[in-house]
Amino acid sequence: LEALDRAVSPAKPFDPQVADNIWRVAAFDYGESTIVQPSLLGLRTAAPHSRLAVIETAPSRIAKQAELGEIDLAFHTREGSPPNLRQRILFSERYVLVGRAGHPGLQKTPSLAQFCMLEHVMVSPDGGGFFGVTDNVLADAGLSRRVVLSVPHFLFVMSVLASSELVAMLPSRLVRNNSALQVVEPPVEIPGFEMAMLWHERSHRDPAHQWLREHIVASVS
Repeated sequence: LEALDRAVSPAKPFDPQVADNIWRVAAFDYGESTIVQPSLLGLRTAAPHSRLAVIETAPSRIAKQAELGEIDLAFHTREGSPPNLRQRILFSERYVLVGRAGHPGLQKTPSLAQFCMLEHVMVSPDGGGFFGVTDNVLADAGLSRRVVLSVPHFLFVMSVLASSELVAMLPSRLVRNNSALQVVEPPVEIPGFEMAMLWHERSHRDPAHQWLREHIVASVS
C-alpha cells in the first residue's frame, strides 16, 4: 500500500532549507571518514534543520535494516553488498604503505624483502585476524609478512602508526594530507575495492532521498 500510494501520488518538491528530515546511515569508521565527513559541512549548510545519525552495523544486517526502514543508506564495499538493494559506486580505492612521518623504513619504497621484514598492523573487521588481502597476494608468491598487531578499526591503526615503528597497508583516501604519517607505494600490487552507496527500493524515488544521495555523490567525487 505504501508503494502504491507513492506511485499514484505526485512527488512533493523537496526544499532542503526548510526540511527537518532525520537521516540514518550505516557506516563503519572508514565510511565515516571518507564519505560521511566530506558530506557533512555541505549537508549542514544546505539542510540546516535536518539531522543525521550514523549507525554501525554488521554487513549481514544491512539488507534487513533497509527493508524495515531502520536505515536510509549504507556504505559498503561493492563486493559483498546485499544483491537486493539499489546501489551506486561512489569511488574506487587503492592501498598504500603507511608508517609514521620520518619512518626509517619508508624513506622510499622498500624492496619486497624489506616490506616482508617490517612489523605490520592490520585491520580485521571480524576481529583477531592476522591474514588479509595483502597476505593472500604474498602467499601466491611464496612469501609472508610479519603482522604483529590486529585491530578492528582503521582510525586506531593511524594512532598506532603515528606513535610506533609499525607500518600498515591502508586505503589511500584514509591517509590523505595527514602530516603525522609517511605514505609510499608498496612494492607489491594489492587489489583495491569499490565503495558503494546502498538503499532500498522503497526510497528510490523519494525526492528527499534522491537529494541526499546526489549530495553525497557530489561531496566525494
